[in-house]
Amino acid sequence: MPLVPPKAEPFPVVPGNAPVLEHLSPHDLVTYFRCPHEMELHRSQHLSWRTGASLSPRTPPGTAPLPHSPLFPPPVGDPRPVHGRLDVGLQDTLLYQDPDEPGLPFLFPPERSHAHAFLHERSPTLEDRAWGLSGRPDYVIRRPDGHCFPVEYKDTHLFEDYPRHHGRLFDFLQVLAECRLVEATWGVVPVSGMVYYGDTAGGGEREGWVEIPYGGAPRAWLQAALKVIRADLVRAPVPQEGNCTHCEPNRDGLCGYARARFEDVHPSHRGEAPRARRFY
Repeated sequence: MPLVPPKAEPFPVVPGNAPVLEHLSPHDLVTYFRCPHEMELHRSQHLSWRTGASLSPRTPPGTAPLPHSPLFPPPVGDPRPVHGRLDVGLQDTLLYQDPDEPGLPFLFPPERSHAHAFLHERSPTLEDRAWGLSGRPDYVIRRPDGHCFPVEYKDTHLFEDYPRHHGRLFDFLQVLAECRLVEATWGVVPVSGMVYYGDTAGGGEREGWVEIPYGGAPRAWLQAALKVIRADLVRAPVPQEGNCTHCEPNRDGLCGYARARFEDVHPSHRGEAPRARRFY
C-alpha cells in the first residue's frame, strides 16, 4: 500500500535558480529524529508518487544501524499539560487553518477568522525559504498583543493518562518547526506553540493541551537540527521496537532493517565490563 504523501509540498524549482537548501518539512524532522532511514523511505516514496519514477533512498545497502537518534532532544524543559477543552479568548483571531483537515474542532466564529482571506491570497503550504522549510500547521492564532502561535491538533490521542499514551516528544518537534513557519510567514517570533490532544465528543474531559516554548534555545536547536539532517549523507536506520512498530514503511515491507534491533541493555546496568553491542 503506498504511503500517504505528507502535507508539505516541495518548493517550485525555477530553471537556472534551483533552491540551495534541501527542502524539509516538520514531518521530515519528526521521522529523522526517530529514524533517519524512515525519513528517507518516506521521501523516496513521496517523490516517486509525485514524479512517477522509481526512486530509492540514499541510505547505502549494508549500512550499520545506529543505537539511537543522531539528534539530541530539544531543550524545551518539561511543559505542563493542561486538561480540558482548548478555550480561546474573545479577542483572539484565527489567522490560518489547514484547508485539507476537515475534522478539526470548531474554535472560532466566522467574524473572528481571517483564514479564508489568507488562503484566498496565498498557498495553504507555509514556506520558509531562508531555512528551507515548509509545512501546514492545523491552526495559527493571534492574541490581542500580536503574539502569533501554531496549534497542532491530535485527534488520534485522548488526553487520558498523559503522557504515557502519547508520542509527546515527536509532537513537540513538529510544533517547533511550525513555530518557525509562523515566524517566517508573519514576521513575529512565537513565544510558544501548542499541541492540542483529544476528541470533540468528550465535553472536554478527554481533551487537553501542552504549550511548547519557542525562541532562544529551542529555536537554535531547530536551526542546528536542520543542518544536521542536510549534512547526513547516509541516514542510517535506528531499528528499535518503538520505532519499527510505528513505522509506515516497515509495515509496508519497505524496510530491511527492522529485524536488526539493538540489545538495549547498558553494561553498567548488569555490572559487566563494557563490550560491543550485538544484534539479533
